[in-house]
Amino acid sequence: MTLLRRAASSRMAAIAAASLALSCLGSSPNVSLYTMNAVTDSPIAGDPDGVAIGVGPIRVPRYLDRPQWVTRSAGSTSRLEVNDFRRWAGGFSSNVLSVLGENLGAKLGTQRVVVYPVQAPFPLDYRIAVDFHAFEGIGGEALELRANWVIRAGSGEGGPWSGQSTMRRSIAGGGPDALVAAHNEALDLLADAIAARIESLPKIDTASEGSDGQPSD
Repeated sequence: MTLLRRAASSRMAAIAAASLALSCLGSSPNVSLYTMNAVTDSPIAGDPDGVAIGVGPIRVPRYLDRPQWVTRSAGSTSRLEVNDFRRWAGGFSSNVLSVLGENLGAKLGTQRVVVYPVQAPFPLDYRIAVDFHAFEGIGGEALELRANWVIRAGSGEGGPWSGQSTMRRSIAGGGPDALVAAHNEALDLLADAIAARIESLPKIDTASEGSDGQPSD
């Protein structure tokens, strides 16, 4: 009888533990989704016949190329933290590529922008590829961006013209909205640098040159 009571007691304890575990799972925090956005004070309609650019491909560190937010621990060069409850809607790379394309269109005053891997319906003047070495928050204090970028003529017969961008943005308040805003500001500054380089290049006549309209790898 004692053995039966002990067995029953053990079963009751196991059931209680399972119920507690399910209760904890049921009260897990909700997942919050965020998007990066172009920083524009007063959107201006671009020229439908403006410079034609293909943006992408881009390359980001593999640890960033996921929906979950990844940040670097303060004071550490090797420790990363993954937040399963804060995620980039559509994925990290997709947000970066889309916003960079929108920023470049606004800064160059053109509507003729395609982002990789979309096929352009017009000959491209320039193709832009970006290799990100870092683009993450650091300990709730700042955001760091380090990237190399390359501009090539759409016809394949000009350039390449390359550049490097490094920046650090403060995260005022340290909350999630501040981190999103810092990503937006960093991409705006990156687009500034790339657009300024494009505007300094000699104008390319694509009227008589063929281009497949596809940003190249």
